[in-house]
Amino acid sequence: MGDPPLFGHRAPHIMPAMNSVSERNKHKVRLFVEAVWNQGQLELVDELVAADYIGRVGCAHPGIRGPRGVRQFVASRRRTHPGLYIRIEDQIAEEDRVVTRWQATTSESAGRPPGAPPGAVRCCEGISIVRLIAGKQVDSHTQYSDLTSASAGRSPRSYPGTAGRVRGAQPLATHSPEE
Repeated sequence: MGDPPLFGHRAPHIMPAMNSVSERNKHKVRLFVEAVWNQGQLELVDELVAADYIGRVGCAHPGIRGPRGVRQFVASRRRTHPGLYIRIEDQIAEEDRVVTRWQATTSESAGRPPGAPPGAVRCCEGISIVRLIAGKQVDSHTQYSDLTSASAGRSPRSYPGTAGRVRGAQPLATHSPEE
């Protein structure tokens, strides 16, 4: 019968190819977060997001379309959340998919509880599952929680309705839905 596909003499040739694609995809997602979200380098969006991108985020109905939509979405969130910084806490990749667990902080005083010292305030945390083809983000799903509600003594708001296709963006809510 022969060796199973990932054992024997063929394993070294198969495994490095899969790992290198996964590692390249993780790098592309990290680049998107660091350069586009954290540094505001919106000119990189065309290199990192596919032209047919369609993103759905609970707070961005009916959806984010194409690189232009991503640029508008990121720019609006960066304006709304001064000092925005998204920290990648964990990443797992398999073939064309990258799962990223992240936390966003902002320096804005609006998210700070009364009497809190100056500094960064956690505003959102979430998980994004991104699919890449030819090095560009083509599909993703993002779940996140607004932590500013918790700072004010309320429970964090989870957005289970974000179960759509969010191609490449790690969103931040600009408001919490009314309770």
